[in-house]
Amino acid sequence: MKIKSVMSTPVVVVPPYTAVCDIARQMDHSGVGSVVISDGREVIGIVTDRDLVLRVLAQGGDDQAQVQEVMTRDPATVRPDDDLDVAVEMFRRSAFRRLPVVEAGTVVGVLSVDDLLLRVNQLTANLLGPLAREISTPEHFQEG
Repeated sequence: MKIKSVMSTPVVVVPPYTAVCDIARQMDHSGVGSVVISDGREVIGIVTDRDLVLRVLAQGGDDQAQVQEVMTRDPATVRPDDDLDVAVEMFRRSAFRRLPVVEAGTVVGVLSVDDLLLRVNQLTANLLGPLAREISTPEHFQEG
């Protein structure tokens, strides 16, 4: 299965000089937990809601600070046509929970651990549905 079948879109992308308070508003408005930072040519960072809490609020930081001061620099990225196994291995070996999905230098989505868990649950439900129906009403059982 390919990353493009599981990734979340659209993704919020902002320049590095964006104020962290504006980032928080964009996250709230868009219903996302991360924002990708781009200099217009490539992905240079990512910031999450957790980063804003721990690196700004908990430290008594300035909400007008530029996101480049608190972002995670040079995040690992994946391509939409990569197999999910590539992302699973990256998540397994690291502490991050989100990967920007980049194609030809453009951010086209974000893949999160949550996206993978939702997909696994969907696949499990698809597999177990017919089994549950068979157990509750066996096909070979016919009333008499």
